[in-house]
Amino acid sequence: MRAAGRALVGLSPALAAADVDIKRFLFANMYRHAEVKRVREKADLVVRACSRPSSRTPGDAREWASAAAGADAGARARLAADYIAGMTDRFAISEHRRLFDDAPDLR
Repeated sequence: MRAAGRALVGLSPALAAADVDIKRFLFANMYRHAEVKRVREKADLVVRACSRPSSRTPGDAREWASAAAGADAGARARLAADYIAGMTDRFAISEHRRLFDDAPDLR
């Protein structure tokens, strides 16, 4: 496929135009909607706060922090990403509430 040097499969011109239209609509009315951005910003705060382990962090996360402490910056980033990626939304919000006695309303 890559050796062909050109696209072998693609959308018809009509479908390609419809694809552009729907993406334009979704970005303007959904992905970048003010209310969606507000919730995403609050969710970002939760994830950032939960990515900084402390003495109140559960044991498995403290183990992650110990492993990260001796690692280079790239390995620490990978460990942090793996820990955060394993969180469900509900778990991240409950951890934020437990650690900071507060959790933003993400509705």
